[in-house]
Amino acid sequence: MNLDNFYKIQSRKLVDESSLSVTLQLNDAHIIYTGHFPNHPVLPGVAMFQIIKELSEEHFNTTFFMQHVSRAKFLNLVDPFQNNVLVFQLVFQQEENTLKVKNSTTFANGVSVMQCSLVFRELC
Repeated sequence: MNLDNFYKIQSRKLVDESSLSVTLQLNDAHIIYTGHFPNHPVLPGVAMFQIIKELSEEHFNTTFFMQHVSRAKFLNLVDPFQNNVLVFQLVFQQEENTLKVKNSTTFANGVSVMQCSLVFRELC
């Protein structure tokens, strides 16, 4: 998935050795919203997974393949014209060639957007 210019990172904070907090601003003019959905844009869930993948890749300086989604709860719709700032709280657990990521995403005001657990496999 090509998400060029989809979001801009506003802040990135290493909470501890296994946790990362990233605040980002969505580009409400991105082409993805013309198809999802015309005249009523909503951030696609799969795009949130992609953001988590990209944040993880940047943090670990490697390339990952999403192997498994073990849990995903979408708690609120994200309309990029109403709420375009999101906070991703990532907790990492590394094992051999895999990375488990627990994520909690909120709006800037703390309202929950999504919770998920993902497993990535490192590409060699």
